[in-house]
Amino acid sequence: MQFDYNIYLLDNCLYRLLFFVPTIICLVVATVNAVREYHNNHSDNTSLKPVLKWIAFFVAAVIVASANVIPLLRGGIYLLFETEKEAIRITGEIEDTFEIPFFGGMKYDVDQNNGYGEGIVIDGTKYYLMTYGDYKEGDVVTIKVLPKSKLILEMESVR
Repeated sequence: MQFDYNIYLLDNCLYRLLFFVPTIICLVVATVNAVREYHNNHSDNTSLKPVLKWIAFFVAAVIVASANVIPLLRGGIYLLFETEKEAIRITGEIEDTFEIPFFGGMKYDVDQNNGYGEGIVIDGTKYYLMTYGDYKEGDVVTIKVLPKSKLILEMESVR
């Protein structure tokens, strides 16, 4: 099985940063405006509805930011500094397989798993990939993996 580095880069790093940076700006704007509205309305005891509007905007921005920052923290941010040439080969037994959850999951554009990645554990280390297909626990595989992001570029069975 081979996986495309460019899909990893776009879906797990560049697109996430594209949405994350404006979301941080929205968080700052919401915070500043909520504080400003609170100080303007607090002094004359008028309605706090404008403050609640900015708080709701802030909460929505936090949710969007979280959905984008989790994949970046899971290893996607390393793709800014990591190239295919840095990939290493590791051989080992698959100890566990898992699906990456919807919220904060890394995105992969594959139909088999609704576009959200899957992972395997080899020698106690989690590695992420688009799909592990028919591989299961106990299979011995050789993977070509990016060492910092733990994203698998190739996986083949050892027989």
